[in-house]
Amino acid sequence: MIEATGGMESSRSALVDAGRTVLAPLAPPRRLFAVRPVDILRGAIGLLVVANLGRLPAFSTGGREAPILVNDLAVGTFVVAGVLASLSRRSFELDLVGLVALAFAAIGAGSALTATVRFGLTPFELFVSLSYLARWVLYLGVYLVMVNVVSSRDVSRVWRALESTMLAIAAFGIVQVVVLPGFAQRVYPDSRLYLDWDPQGHRLVSTILEPNIAGAMLMSVLLVELSQISVGARVPRWKPLVLFTALVLTLSRSAALGLVFGVGVILAVYGIPKRLLRVAGVAIVLALATLPKLIAFAAAYGKFSLSGSATGRIAAWTMGIRVFLDHPWFGVGFNTYGFVAERFYGILRMGAANYSTDGGLLFAAAMTGVAGLVALLWMFRLVVRRCAWIWRTKTVTAEHRGIAIGAVASIVAVCVHSVFVNSLFTTFVMQIMWVLVGLTFAIARGASDLRSLGTPSLPGGAANPA
Repeated sequence: MIEATGGMESSRSALVDAGRTVLAPLAPPRRLFAVRPVDILRGAIGLLVVANLGRLPAFSTGGREAPILVNDLAVGTFVVAGVLASLSRRSFELDLVGLVALAFAAIGAGSALTATVRFGLTPFELFVSLSYLARWVLYLGVYLVMVNVVSSRDVSRVWRALESTMLAIAAFGIVQVVVLPGFAQRVYPDSRLYLDWDPQGHRLVSTILEPNIAGAMLMSVLLVELSQISVGARVPRWKPLVLFTALVLTLSRSAALGLVFGVGVILAVYGIPKRLLRVAGVAIVLALATLPKLIAFAAAYGKFSLSGSATGRIAAWTMGIRVFLDHPWFGVGFNTYGFVAERFYGILRMGAANYSTDGGLLFAAAMTGVAGLVALLWMFRLVVRRCAWIWRTKTVTAEHRGIAIGAVASIVAVCVHSVFVNSLFTTFVMQIMWVLVGLTFAIARGASDLRSLGTPSLPGGAANPA
């Protein structure tokens, strides 16, 4: 519980001891765990490359298919393995970030349950709502388990797994742009056009099959690399250039805007280092060299027009604001938005997009009201405080300080991105976010442990790295 401060240390010890007492009868033998949970985590991260190519049919809501992803199974395997490993130690710790995130989930569950009365939801509609909430909690479980099984010495290995996975997705995407246009329709030829997968032509979708979500994922990892370069960590320059090239080929305006805000965070934290300027200079030269073709490419997809998707997003924001104002305190229920919008606002559920709305934090407010929004913002604030403690602590390695800065930049960028695309609640983006936040916990705990071993006092106080 790295957020515990001063007098709260005794509470932390009491909570851990209580956890050991409760979990002791359930503890399996230690020898059961021949494979470390961290290795399972790295494998689950690696399986992100399968993404939407690994969809196992589960059930249909009529206008929307709800598959189980291979990625869900991989994440679930890590969560179960991590919980069992914690049981074997008779301890499972929860930090304040995890507790607040669970409070957000509880608010979402409560609002969904009361929606059955307020909006007359059927048992099946409630099941659909709670099933997605269960998936959200599953991906939150990545962080909760990382708190217990990932140490500071594991951070570099987990980060490299995430970085390598996104480089593989980017590299395949660059090839896909050239030789596999309309890739989603090639993979799923029986899918419903515009309802299941939009036709994307030569835009980069990679295995994600959706260019905006692919852009959010590439953007998140790219920002960490740029943060590491800024603080002097050794990052081969070809890596950010590959991710940047792939990001450009998504033609995602939301990802471009998110990247701008994310880089703004890096500059606000660390100024304008020459190392970052050199990387930016190379990117600018490459962009200028390809600018005529890039402009023609973007124009072919209407990226300079305010009609089409831009008009749809304005309508989505307007509806989201209306729903929030009508139900300000606890919202309409987690993932009940599509059912409520159809029943009370006349919005037909004709595809996956109609079960949510663009807006990111606005969508969270529409689902869970002020109560849920406050919990979500509080959680992000705690993460930012922790990361600020890390990047101000000079005894932390440059690589790890870069991860902390990049994690904050990524969260800000995703929040901006999700204003235009519902990425904040998309599983692939959530997995990357929780892995990065989990790495910051391990880094902070490792730096805090140094002080307890008698090293010089760390800036900000090791007892308060939040």
